[in-house]
Amino acid sequence: MNKKIQISLLSLLVSQYCGTAFAETPVMDDEAAGFERITVTATRQESLDTDLAMSVKGVGKEELALDNGQHVAESLNSISGVLINQLSGGQGHKAAIRMPMNTGGYYLYLQDNIPLQSAAFFNHNALWWSSFNSNVARMEVLKGAGTALYGSGAVAGTVNILSADVTDSPQTSIDLMLGEDEYTKVQASHSNKISDTQGFRISGSYLNNDGWRDHTGSERGEVTFRHELDLGDNERLVTSFVASDLEQEMAASLTKDLYDNDKTNSGLSDEVLASDPLRKTQYMRLSTQWDKVDGNNFYSLIPYYRYRTNDYTATWNDNMPKVESEVQTLGLLALASFEHSSGSATTTGIDIELTEGDQLSYQPLDYEGEPNWKGEVDTFVAGEKFYDDTTQFISISPYIQHKRSLTESLDLTLGARYDYAKYDFDNHLGVYGDIGHGKISIENRSDDFNHFSPKASLNYHLSENSSVYARYANSFRLPTAGSIYHLTTKDDGNAKAVDPETSDTYELGYKANWKTVTFDTAIYYMDVDDGIVHAYNDNGQRYLTNAARVTHKGIEASVLWQINEQLNISTAYSQSKHEFDEHEKYAGNEMSAAPDYIANVRVRYMPAFLQGFTAMLELQSIGEYWLDDANSQDDEGNDRIEEGYTIGNLKARYQVSKQFSLHARILNVTDEEYVQEASYRYGKTKFSPGAPRTAYVGLSYNW
Repeated sequence: MNKKIQISLLSLLVSQYCGTAFAETPVMDDEAAGFERITVTATRQESLDTDLAMSVKGVGKEELALDNGQHVAESLNSISGVLINQLSGGQGHKAAIRMPMNTGGYYLYLQDNIPLQSAAFFNHNALWWSSFNSNVARMEVLKGAGTALYGSGAVAGTVNILSADVTDSPQTSIDLMLGEDEYTKVQASHSNKISDTQGFRISGSYLNNDGWRDHTGSERGEVTFRHELDLGDNERLVTSFVASDLEQEMAASLTKDLYDNDKTNSGLSDEVLASDPLRKTQYMRLSTQWDKVDGNNFYSLIPYYRYRTNDYTATWNDNMPKVESEVQTLGLLALASFEHSSGSATTTGIDIELTEGDQLSYQPLDYEGEPNWKGEVDTFVAGEKFYDDTTQFISISPYIQHKRSLTESLDLTLGARYDYAKYDFDNHLGVYGDIGHGKISIENRSDDFNHFSPKASLNYHLSENSSVYARYANSFRLPTAGSIYHLTTKDDGNAKAVDPETSDTYELGYKANWKTVTFDTAIYYMDVDDGIVHAYNDNGQRYLTNAARVTHKGIEASVLWQINEQLNISTAYSQSKHEFDEHEKYAGNEMSAAPDYIANVRVRYMPAFLQGFTAMLELQSIGEYWLDDANSQDDEGNDRIEEGYTIGNLKARYQVSKQFSLHARILNVTDEEYVQEASYRYGKTKFSPGAPRTAYVGLSYNW
């Protein structure tokens, strides 16, 4: 067995063994124990974790303060089965939650239960549009297919960033963080009650970072505003405004030679660097949430407006096309929950979204490519457009969920969701057919999709503080507007390009919260039919296709053990396998970029002789994975497999007084040279190097 797996399993078994010693004593004080047992993501109402037949975990305020991360990955990666890869040290990310590391639309990203983006214009970097840097109280991850409340994208995971409430008394805070590579982050927040019935919180942040690699600098500003109004009679309004502006330099992965000799290299040619490729994105969201409790019934309405731009240079293409997009959304989330006299409860609701997205791609400069295998040279002329269009997207999604007690200890939950989506495509190019460079321009058209998603689960309470559950959930992933309408000649003129993916998830789980130990584990199996994947033709060119069937299966476990008042340890571990089942080309192969395990161990020390001080040692480890879907071998007959990595981080926070605190972090404390992600494409192996040892220090002041 791989040594890294042995270490992770040993930590898990030791923690579980020690935890059983305290199984007879129920939890008396959840906050004192430090457990995150309450979640809102599953139902939009606070629920106890053992009352939910699903795997949902949270990272709370104290852990977020200790992490004090410059990226959401630093906290989310402490959850079992979750790997967020921070791309090139910037603000972008890939995710691997019950999936390989990927950029596909398998995840639903939320802030305060509101989607951060439209499924029709999915972007894998969506968490950079959350207010993580200025106003976050908790983060939650619902692993696997979502509940009936969530539609397209809630296939492998739902991530919810939850904002801090308005405080009961005036509170102001300022936080300054400095780090290597000219890293600076300033945060400020003020919360106050205007009267007995209303209050507000305003927060902001500014981040600047040169990046440890060449041309990986980033600059980001953010402001959030939250207003809470108590209307009386258990009724309230919460209005939120979020705005951010990000400018980030772009880099690429490295060849083997560059990785071995110059890991700080941008991976870009001198010609590309001369154009200073950047990614710029602006984001704004305005929402109002109306909640009312009427006896045992709960009602909620959330109308929202969302706007974002995303402009960048596609540095992974030799001709460096410019891509610009602007997306606006009007949406409504409506929910009503009724508790019946029998003790059962029914939740019903509807989600409505109206989105318009403008997309443009053009050639910024003259470029002559290398001859292909036929000796043909593709010449690009500055000003050429590859696509220029507007897509209007409408989705209407009613749902219902019913929970009832079959016995005193056994609960049954049934749910169903119907999603209807329509795309109206308006092509501004004015020319159709083969427009050169392997691109196809199609005429105006409309497409619509619909999907019915059933859900069912059983939850059995073994005791007041433990439960087991079985769950089935169907989900789906809509194709993006780009995958439908931005076609290449390799799509054989098929204007639809790809169909929606559908998935079925089966899951068994166990949860327990004792006096000093919390433990949970889940075993899952998910199959994806008509999976949208990248394939490659004999010339090494990439295109989208529907794989016949892909399967994902694994086990996840996490333990938090409060050894004593001064020491606790948490372990998060998952092992998985992701395979092509009936794929025309890769049937029987494992999917690329799919680590066979993910592990995170955190040991926290709070010495009695230094009140207010907390230190944490963290180990993050991932297992080996294939570099390509073909599971190929090199010229020497060796499998193209990346070994994975294990790194350690040190974090500390010292609450000097009620108002003043100091914090510090050293990431990759042993200065391990490691590959964050590697792949084999177009006959070349490319590497994304992991960051070297990096130190950060800061201070916080509250009054």
